[in-house]
Amino acid sequence: MRRKLTRNIIADRSLKTARSGIRVMVDRSVGLRDLVHLEIGEPNFPTPDHIVQAGKKALDEEWTHYTANRGHIDLRKSLARKLEEENGIEADPEREIMVTAGAMQAISLAILVTVNPGEEVIVPNPGYESFSRQVTFAGGKPVSARLREESDGFKIKPDELEEKITSRTKAIVLNTPGNPTGNVITKQELEEIADIARRRELLIFADEIYEKIVFGDAKHCSIASFPGMKERTVSIMGLSKTYAMTGWRLGYAAAPKQIVDEMNKIQEFYVTCATSISQRAAIAALDGPQDAVRAMVKEYEGRRDFLCEELRKIEGISCIRPDGAFYVFPDISRFGLKCEELANLLLDKGKVVTTPGTAFGSYGEGHLRLSLATSMEDLKVGVERMKEVLSEVHSTRRA
Repeated sequence: MRRKLTRNIIADRSLKTARSGIRVMVDRSVGLRDLVHLEIGEPNFPTPDHIVQAGKKALDEEWTHYTANRGHIDLRKSLARKLEEENGIEADPEREIMVTAGAMQAISLAILVTVNPGEEVIVPNPGYESFSRQVTFAGGKPVSARLREESDGFKIKPDELEEKITSRTKAIVLNTPGNPTGNVITKQELEEIADIARRRELLIFADEIYEKIVFGDAKHCSIASFPGMKERTVSIMGLSKTYAMTGWRLGYAAAPKQIVDEMNKIQEFYVTCATSISQRAAIAALDGPQDAVRAMVKEYEGRRDFLCEELRKIEGISCIRPDGAFYVFPDISRFGLKCEELANLLLDKGKVVTTPGTAFGSYGEGHLRLSLATSMEDLKVGVERMKEVLSEVHSTRRA
């Protein structure tokens, strides 16, 4: 007879962590048929062929063993070239660049090696849910910086940001282009934030995973390129979104040597190194033709224009046009339902899978995140189904 455990075997840090709101909706949809998926931020394009071929070549040439913890040196040299030419960041490939198993791991490592228990990290809200989770895992305290749609277009206001800073504040998380809002922080706005970081001696965790996905006249700018910012910034980037390489799990960070050395040390105890085969493919992605990237961005822009226009035709929805990333974050508060209720209604009655805004923080209430990383055909079907369901909601409210 087995003896029942009388003590809790699960650590508090796990028990106190909420599940991913995105994955909740994914799991709810499992087994259902005829769905339109607008919840996942995964490009529906194939990985460009020259990158795939580089991965196959790596297998044939037996690049199937451990690499240095911080990644192949020739990949880090390619990253150093890219960072200098495209981001204005001069980073030593030997000492200041770290290759990770996806950008999410880079975020995790950066926070783990810099944030002490009790220290505060300012995070965007609504913002990518991993930021606050990773701060909590490290024993730190996430502090929300509210992003307002109506007055700021989901931008961090420097004066409000400074009001959040206390003697315990260690760092600020910046995400531009942003998930879930698609906001792009301008150079002028970044300069104001950089001034705050320098004056208050704060670190910046700059998540730039969507750096190449910007539309119209919007320009991406890296805060580490500003005077006095490289030494206090961890620039976090990756290949998943830009090159449709989500399953290849390749990210990287550029940071001061002291931080990279510590990240490298912890990497050994997590995954040892990023996948060797993916690292060879990443060199081809960085050094090869970029036509496929431009084509994907153009397609995302067309999808954005279509979806925003169609959403604005639905009574009760307002929607600002995002400048980057591949999400739309419409305001659905006029329907009188919590965003989770509306997301579940759209799934159950309309067979459209969306993500409630609260998956990205408390200030995401009243919104849904819709992903543009799907086909135009699915967007057309999805928005028509949304119109039908939301029309019924309006009729019910009037009755």
